[in-house]
Amino acid sequence: MRRRQFIGRSVAVGVSLSSLVACGGGSSGIGAPETTAEHLSSAETDTLLMPERAFEHGVASGDPTADSLIVWTAITPSSDAVEWVPVTLAYIISAKRLADADVEEAFADETRVQRLGTFLAHRARDFTVKIDLGNAAAYADAVFTEGQLHRLPAGQFIYYRFYAGSQASRIGRGRTMPLAPVSQARFAVTSCANLPAGFFSVYELINKQDDLDFVVHLGDYLYEYGEDEYGDGSALTRNGISRTPEPATEMLTQKDYVLRHAQYKRDPELQKLHASFAMIPVWDDHEIANDSYRSGAENHTEGSEGVYEERKGHAIRAYFNWMPLREQFDRLPESLRPDPREVIYRRLRVGDLLDIIMLDTRIIGRDKQAAIPAVDPSRFDANRSLLGDNQRQWLQLQLLEAKNQGARWTFLGQQIMFGQLNLVELPQIQLLGQKVLGNLIAVNLDQWDGYVAERDRLRNFIRAIGMENLVVLTGDIHTSWAMELYENPALLIGGGFEKPFGVELVAPSVTSPGFPEGVAEVVSVALPLANPHIKYTELKSKGFIVVDVTPERMVAEWRYAKSITDEALIGEENTAKRRQFQVLSGTNRLISSNTGPRPVAGTQHLPSQVEAI
Repeated sequence: MRRRQFIGRSVAVGVSLSSLVACGGGSSGIGAPETTAEHLSSAETDTLLMPERAFEHGVASGDPTADSLIVWTAITPSSDAVEWVPVTLAYIISAKRLADADVEEAFADETRVQRLGTFLAHRARDFTVKIDLGNAAAYADAVFTEGQLHRLPAGQFIYYRFYAGSQASRIGRGRTMPLAPVSQARFAVTSCANLPAGFFSVYELINKQDDLDFVVHLGDYLYEYGEDEYGDGSALTRNGISRTPEPATEMLTQKDYVLRHAQYKRDPELQKLHASFAMIPVWDDHEIANDSYRSGAENHTEGSEGVYEERKGHAIRAYFNWMPLREQFDRLPESLRPDPREVIYRRLRVGDLLDIIMLDTRIIGRDKQAAIPAVDPSRFDANRSLLGDNQRQWLQLQLLEAKNQGARWTFLGQQIMFGQLNLVELPQIQLLGQKVLGNLIAVNLDQWDGYVAERDRLRNFIRAIGMENLVVLTGDIHTSWAMELYENPALLIGGGFEKPFGVELVAPSVTSPGFPEGVAEVVSVALPLANPHIKYTELKSKGFIVVDVTPERMVAEWRYAKSITDEALIGEENTAKRRQFQVLSGTNRLISSNTGPRPVAGTQHLPSQVEAI
């Protein structure tokens, strides 16, 4: 079978109506069995779906290249008997961003609309459809009933809409990457959105940024926990709908993961985000279970919670079905399920300005996290792996290619903190108690600090090839950090000098808890004393980063929501907390563009939730 890079196979000639319904065509009362799916009338298709909820999960785009764009949707079928629903796609290419009214008018003008179809939203794929628009190679063995597939032009806005019967989805917007030379790129970085913990006010803040080219999501897009296990969703309602997780129990089965993805896609702020910008996503641990690694997870009990490999397979399958990212593997024709061994790491280019390399530091190659007692010396073991051999070799090749092909900036989009963190020598932290220190060390051993040899290998390679302008993007820990990356930052304490080999930007969470009041301030004050390479921390507020890149400099600005628990304040920014840093090309040094308020010390203890980061 050819490598397929879209979800929802095109309908080949001869697929009968009876095969669209699990029990055959006789009980459906829709036409004759010989009717082919691509020739179903609108009324016939309407019987296969729930018209008022047909596209309730919205649309999404992702993984843009200079000539292609992933577009995605999901269909709500009319009953459990339905197996397939035929779906078509219409899209418009525009050199400029259109006003909303102009977009609607454009879709009414058939001379501007290009159509593509028919695709099947079918049960084996959770009734999702994902199309690699513009990637002609992905469709070499496909049959289309109308329209021709064209390679997309670079640097253009793509407006798209799906149709099923008489129903139409909302209109989505994405943008293809530009070709060289590129003078500027601007994107948002976000992570860690636990639905029962609060409203997605941060996503609405991103929606208000009119000038973004795309959004990078660094994982923990959703969480596996049941109700009251990590946030009380019953205490919050959005448009009258409770934020109690679906299902109300922890995700374990295939159905559980599908229900949770579907619930997230119905959130109005997240749905608008997907419709407004192409997303470049990667998973972290909570898409499977807390503190996942290659062969297990902290939040998985073998036996009582099933077999971890099966659970991981369920999670991966649901992720690929429900997320707008490009797939790089064959789908088995009998099941169309992704191979759970498959990779998510990939590289995207923004002309000659920057490359984005997305990594998997969670499940493809990670050994189990080190234990806490005595700060387990196994974290220094040269044989311990975080990336795995295949991903490590691939990453080295991508870094070398990025440098040789002239990318001015290279971004590593990944999950966990790369820079070193010295905790044990901080007297202020010790005063907060052993529980606080234990929680912080546990979190830290889940980061690159727990895999020292792996970090050394990557750093040495970066130094060896002479790479400049490296920016590491990080999520996972629900807090904001900016730091310079050194081989041995402790030398800076005594006035030593070492040129940094990159910088790291850590994005705060959308809703997941950081440090509480008091503790956050103490840690922010204490950290720079033993960690002079850390230039900024904000450890309790919810927000995102806007990254603006030109050949001469990179600017990162942290922005924060006023509230994630007040429905009236959704999308409102706490502008007083903005913090901006820039890095001049060739320096790898963070320059603060504003000072911000100085934290005030306190003595409260960290909550137990920190353990679930």
